[in-house]
Amino acid sequence: MKASVKIFRVQDQQPVNADLLPISDKHLADFETYWRPRLQASNEQDRHWEWKKKASVLRAPNYELYALECDSITQGLMILEIDCHRSRLKEGKSLVYLDFLAVAPWNRPPLQQPPMYKAVGSALLTFAIGRSIDLEYKGRLGLHSLPKATGFYEKLKMINFGPDASKQDLNYLELSEQEAFKIVNKMVIT
Repeated sequence: MKASVKIFRVQDQQPVNADLLPISDKHLADFETYWRPRLQASNEQDRHWEWKKKASVLRAPNYELYALECDSITQGLMILEIDCHRSRLKEGKSLVYLDFLAVAPWNRPPLQQPPMYKAVGSALLTFAIGRSIDLEYKGRLGLHSLPKATGFYEKLKMINFGPDASKQDLNYLELSEQEAFKIVNKMVIT
């Protein structure tokens, strides 16, 4: 599945097109070559994530792995689990589980000021909501958040269920159907 999304180039304050594609060896190589050195030198909470390992282990049919690419370089990465998770807001109903989401180091204000692009994470998240709608889950989305990212998800009106002992005490958050449609209507994905 391929989609075109809009992200925001900070340098000239312009919206630009980016491609959302299935993760390929090229995207994993971009991570190893360009992302890893900058992340390892940082205090970012995802600096230990091994995307190549994740991509090889999570190739089961219930996982979808995506990369957001702009200017021929990987700007964001995401792994979705599209089956096996149930909603806490709508008991018994399926949802898309956002397993991992990361943006390139040069798109993170703590690592680069000004960042190269904005809205990379939002574009990936919006795409995940769209997948939930495609799968007839009505936009329901759940995730466990790294501590520094929790505020971002709460601003999107995701419900914070608090720490989950089964997931290293990371906060579990879930997006309601109503809030999902509000987010999707703000972003255009083709």
